[in-house]
Amino acid sequence: MSDTVKYANLAQRIPLFKGVSPEDVHKIFSKGMTQVEDKDTVIFYEGTTGNQMYVVLAGMIDLYSGKKKIATLRSGDMFGEMALINNEPRSATAVAAERSQLFVLSETAFQKLMTKRISIRMLLNIVGVMSDRIREANKRLAAAGGTPDSRD
Repeated sequence: MSDTVKYANLAQRIPLFKGVSPEDVHKIFSKGMTQVEDKDTVIFYEGTTGNQMYVVLAGMIDLYSGKKKIATLRSGDMFGEMALINNEPRSATAVAAERSQLFVLSETAFQKLMTKRISIRMLLNIVGVMSDRIREANKRLAAAGGTPDSRD
């Protein structure tokens, strides 16, 4: 598979890169790094601060709040993105559920790398994913008899 096809595929498959050209996705990957984590490796702990976000390229990542599993992320999913938006502590612990390949983008690389157009597009994509997550959490809460925090 040519690099152009590979990055075009990533641009279509991963919500973070929606609307970003394959050439720009290539630039982003050249400034970030990929890492492979073995099963049961903790990527970060709830309550710690961080300045990196992650995209699952292969494998699965489980997110925990305390000891309760709150989500399983698969290829194309991103996590830790709030670290690029605010300096709040991590809201969950991320653990590799199986051997996983991750793309890692630091806040510094994000800021240095991005043109205004690309960074705005990616931030809008992050906000869109976060909005979808809140909407799903509200549906689960309503189904469980709770009260959602926000209204659509």
